[in-house]
Amino acid sequence: MNAELPTTTGADRKVLAFPHRIGITIDCRDPDSAAAFWERFLGYRRRPHSAGSTYVTVDCPESVAGPPQLTFQRVSEPKTGKARTHLDLFVDHAQPLTRQMLAAGASQVRVTDAGEWTTRVLTDPAGNEFCVIGPD
Repeated sequence: MNAELPTTTGADRKVLAFPHRIGITIDCRDPDSAAAFWERFLGYRRRPHSAGSTYVTVDCPESVAGPPQLTFQRVSEPKTGKARTHLDLFVDHAQPLTRQMLAAGASQVRVTDAGEWTTRVLTDPAGNEFCVIGPD
């Protein structure tokens, strides 16, 4: 079933409702530790939340280009397969950040060399995949 989607024009956009903000939610067993890991490496700041909350959110500071927020959601089931969505971190030098992340509990899955830049696939301490992309 491959129905062709209608295209939109500038006039259509006056009628359509678009989200005013987009966030990314990541399932994990321990939202506090997942948020702490990503706060450290993204420069995001944690929102106040109740102890034991199902959700912990970190917000992007104005000085960082990135998704406006990441929310870590407590789930009971373990991660069982490759996620279809992941974060790509574009950097000027991949090795220093990768070393720091590995020391903080990340694991390296694979490295793909593409000439001028390298893609390193890692997992955060909760097992979620992400990429560090840039020259060594």
